[in-house]
Amino acid sequence: MKKLPLILALSVVSIVQAETRPLPPIINNSTYASGASYSGRATSNQPMLEMLGRVESLQAELQQLRGLVEQQNYEITNLKQRQKNIYADIDARIQRMETGRGVTAITTNPNSSVQGNLAVPAAQRKAAIEAAKPKPRVKSKKTEKADFDKAFASVKNSHYQQAITLFKKFLQDYPTGKYSDNATFWLASVYSVVKDKEAAKKSFEAVFTRFPKSEKAATSMLKLADIYLAENNKAKAKQLYTQITTDYANSTSAHMAEKKLQSMGQ
Repeated sequence: MKKLPLILALSVVSIVQAETRPLPPIINNSTYASGASYSGRATSNQPMLEMLGRVESLQAELQQLRGLVEQQNYEITNLKQRQKNIYADIDARIQRMETGRGVTAITTNPNSSVQGNLAVPAAQRKAAIEAAKPKPRVKSKKTEKADFDKAFASVKNSHYQQAITLFKKFLQDYPTGKYSDNATFWLASVYSVVKDKEAAKKSFEAVFTRFPKSEKAATSMLKLADIYLAENNKAKAKQLYTQITTDYANSTSAHMAEKKLQSMGQ
C-alpha cells in the first residue's frame, strides 16, 4: 500500500517533464540553397521549353510543305507522261494511216498563187507578190498554245482537212513560235495521210531545215526518207538515212535508219 502513492508521484513528474520538453523546429525547405536552386532552374528552363515547342511546330510545317511538293511533282510527272502518250498514240495512228489501212485518199486543192501581169516589170511583180503575202500577227504565248491545241484536236478527231487549214494558219501567225516545229511536223503527217506526198515532203523537210534542234527533226528526216524509198528513189532515201545516223546519232530514228540501210544492202 505504501508503494502506490510513490508510483503515482513518479508518473506525475514524468508527465510534467514531457510537457515542458521543447518540440523540434519546423524545417522550411525554401530557405535552403537546394530549394532556391530548384526554383531558379525551373524559371531558367522556361525559354528553352518554348524554343523546343517552336522547333517542333516548324518541323511539322516543313513536313507538310514537303508533302505538297511531292504531290505536285507527282502530278506534273503524270501530266508529262500523259502528253507523251497522247502524242505517241496520234503518231502511231498516222503511221497506220500512211500505210493505207482504213484511209480514204482526200484530194487537196492546189494552193492559189499570185499571177503577175507579163507586161509588168519583174521587180514590180515581185513587190506585188510580197505585198500579197499574209503578214504574221503578233499574239501572246497563251493564244499560241490554244491555237496549237485546237489544230491538234482536229488531227485526233480525224478532221484532216480542218487540221491542214488550222496548222497552215497557225504557221502564218507564229512562224517562229514555240510550237512551230510541232505544227510543221503534224501538218506534214496529215499531208501524208491524205496522200498529198509532195506537200508532205516539203513540210517534213521544213522541220529539220528550219528547226534542226527540234525533237521532231530526226523523225521528220526519217519519214521523208521513207517516202522517197516508197517512191523507189533509193538514192535520195539512202542519202537521208545516212544523214540521220550522222546528224542525230544514238537517237531512235538513227537506229531505225541503220536498219533501213541494212535492208537496202548497204
